[in-house]
Amino acid sequence: MTIPTFTAYQPPGVYVQDVSGPVAVASGVPPQVMAIVGPALGYRTASQSFRISHTTATQLSFTGVFTTAVSGPPPIAAPVVTKGTTVLTVGTDYTLTVTPDPSGNAALAMTTVLRVNSSSNVSDGDQVTVVYNYADITYYQPQVFADYQSVINSYGQPFLSTVPTAPGASQVANPLTLGCLIAFQNGANTVIAVALNAGDGNLQAQLKAAYTKLANNYSVTIVVPVLTDDLTPPSGSVAAYAQTLAGDLNTACVADSNNGYPQIGFFGLPRNYLESDVSIEVLTASLASERLVLVYPEIVILYNSITGQTFNASGCYLAVALGATLSSLPADTGLTGQQLTGFNGLTQAEVAAMTPSFMNAIAAGGGCVVTQNWRGQLICRHGLTTDTTGINRSEISMVRQTDTLMVAVQLGLQDTGLIGSPITADTVATVQAAVTGILEQSIANQVIVDFTNLVVQQQVYPSGNPTVIAVSFQYLPAWPLNYITVTMAIDLSNGGVTVQSNQNAGTNG
Repeated sequence: MTIPTFTAYQPPGVYVQDVSGPVAVASGVPPQVMAIVGPALGYRTASQSFRISHTTATQLSFTGVFTTAVSGPPPIAAPVVTKGTTVLTVGTDYTLTVTPDPSGNAALAMTTVLRVNSSSNVSDGDQVTVVYNYADITYYQPQVFADYQSVINSYGQPFLSTVPTAPGASQVANPLTLGCLIAFQNGANTVIAVALNAGDGNLQAQLKAAYTKLANNYSVTIVVPVLTDDLTPPSGSVAAYAQTLAGDLNTACVADSNNGYPQIGFFGLPRNYLESDVSIEVLTASLASERLVLVYPEIVILYNSITGQTFNASGCYLAVALGATLSSLPADTGLTGQQLTGFNGLTQAEVAAMTPSFMNAIAAGGGCVVTQNWRGQLICRHGLTTDTTGINRSEISMVRQTDTLMVAVQLGLQDTGLIGSPITADTVATVQAAVTGILEQSIANQVIVDFTNLVVQQQVYPSGNPTVIAVSFQYLPAWPLNYITVTMAIDLSNGGVTVQSNQNAGTNG
C-alpha cells in the first residue's frame, strides 16, 4: 500500500506503507584466525634438470637462490650440479650468475647457470641436474594453512632428527613449523604463518616487520610469536630483552586495533628467562594492556618422536596453544579452565614452585598461568590479559566480545552499501534496521547476550554534520563464570544409626 497525498478525495481509514528498503546484513561472525610469526627453516629446496650450454644461460625456476653456502643459523648448502653421478665444480664446469631485482630485494633476484667452455667434465647439450635452496618473495609473506602437512612442505620438519651433543640442548629445528603443529593440535582450523626474514635486520626488527605484514587484516585476531628456545639478547639480560619483545608485540596489536582491526597478542617466555632479573609481576606491570596476554611458565616439556626423547622447550608454545584454543571457541567463551594438548607436562621444579599463593600473585598482576590439574593435564588457570584495571579489560572473553561485535557492526554496515548513497527520509530507518539485524545475529552467534537503547539519528547543521548518521546502543556481554561459592554444614537433626549384623550383611551381599 502507498500512502496517498490527499490532494484528491480519499475515504476515511488507516493507511500503512512499508518504507523499509532491502538491507544486507552480515551473515555471521567474522573469522577468528591466529597468526604465528617466527623463524622457519630459512629456505626451500628445488631440483631442476636441463641441457647445459656455454652460449646460452639457463635460468633457475625460483628467485632468491642461495648461490653460496650459508653458515647459519640455519646452515644452508650451496647449489649442487651433477651430470649423472659426477658432481660438477662451480667455476670449473659451470658458473652461477645472479641478476639483482631493481627493488634490491634479494628474494626477487634471478639466477642463471652457464657452462664453462673449457670444462672437460661436461659438454654443451649434456643433461645436468641442479639441486638448490632458495627463499623467494612468497617465503616471507603471510601464508594461510588449513593442514599441518602443508606447513611441513613450506617450512620443513619441526624437530631435530638426531640428539644434540650438548646436554639439555633444544631439539627444535623449526620453531614456526612446531608452532603450527601445536596450533592444529589445540583446535585451530586455520593458521596464518609468517617466516622471519633475516634480511630485515636483528630479531627485534624481523619481528616488527612480520607484525606489519599482519596489519589491516580483519581475519587476524590473535598474534603469537615463537622464538628459539634459548633467546640471545644483543645486550643486557634475556629477561630485559624478552620484555622489549613483548612490548613490541603489544605496540603492534594496539596500533592495529586503533585502526579498526582488533588483535590480541599472546607472548610466551623463552626457557632461559630468569625471573630473578625481571619478575613476572614487574613484567606484566610494565605491559599492562588489554591487547597482550603474558603466558607463564617459561618452560614446558615436549616430546620429539624422532629421537624418542623429551626436552624442555620455551613457554612460547604454551602461548600458541592458548591462542589456538581461543580461536576455536565462541566469542563469549574465554580460556579459564581450558585444557591444552600436545605437551608432556611441566618440569618438577615448576610444579613445586607454582604454589597457590605464587600463582595468585602472578594472576593478580595480569599473568596468564598454565598449570597442571590433579589429573596431570595442562589447563589455563585464569584467562587474563595484562590489564588489571577492570573486568572488561582483564578478562580475555570480555575483550574478545567487544572486538568481535565491533568488527561485526563495521563490516555489516559496510556490506549494506549505504555509504555513498543519498540520505533520504528512509535512510535513518534503514540504518536502524541494519544495526538491529547485526545485533540480533550477534546474539544468535554467542557474541553478546542482549542490547538496549538503540538510537539512530542524523546530525543537524550547524551543531553537527548532516552527512553523519549517528548510532548508539548498549550491549550486555556474557560474563565469565569464574567462581561458584558453596556453603555446607552437617545436618544433625537425624542422629539415628542403623547397625547391620555380619550375617545379614553377608546374606544380602
